[in-house]
Amino acid sequence: MSTTAGESRWILVAGGTKGIGLAIALRLARPGAHIFLNYHADDGAARKALNQVRERGVTPYLIKQDVGTVEGAAATIEQVASVTDRLDILVHSSAVPNPGFLAEQPLADTLQAIHVGGLALLYLVQPAMKLLREGSSVIFLSGSSVDLVLPRHGALASAKALGECMIRYLAIELAPRGINFNTLRSGPVDTDLLRSVRGSSGGEGPLAPATPTGRRLTLEEIAETAAFLVSPAGAMIRGQIITVDGGLSTTVRAN
Repeated sequence: MSTTAGESRWILVAGGTKGIGLAIALRLARPGAHIFLNYHADDGAARKALNQVRERGVTPYLIKQDVGTVEGAAATIEQVASVTDRLDILVHSSAVPNPGFLAEQPLADTLQAIHVGGLALLYLVQPAMKLLREGSSVIFLSGSSVDLVLPRHGALASAKALGECMIRYLAIELAPRGINFNTLRSGPVDTDLLRSVRGSSGGEGPLAPATPTGRRLTLEEIAETAAFLVSPAGAMIRGQIITVDGGLSTTVRAN
């Protein structure tokens, strides 16, 4: 996305008050930015995130809506549209863990994970077409469980696989309009989502494993890649899956 010094940028991060979404919001919080942080339920985390973004010297907005529903996603975009007539960056980082085995868990849990973690991308993009413009960028957050069968990740992985497919189609369909779409796959980082999926019921779960570099991946490193993808330098990276995991997934596949 091309910008000039001092030009304002309008940014929406769905799932932007915790974990990777918040890290990306903080990285994009630069002078001139206006950042909408969408969340569903945790008001305490939302207020904390709002203050963190505000401390960066930018204008933050909270949007409490469930983007896993058509109505909630449309309401989210309407709240953005009530403030601005354009959206420069849209980040989908929303997810619910709903850990379990696909053949056994309640179907409603699986569907919720797919709606929030996958279909919500389209629920947001369709109404956002009136705000997205030439130079706008959309990033979809995904993970290695799309390719690697990880215990109890089936619902979340299915959601992310669906979103990745939609990103490829959207990237080609909207390339003539200058709107960019990419998937950012992150390696495991210590977030509430990871602990929920990996941990036993009610437990915290293990920390993210170290990468082949000998250290753990950080939220900030994922956010840096997101910032690159929405910068002018990333303009010709379109419809791609960019993986940031320190080589961990490559090592796992080799074994």
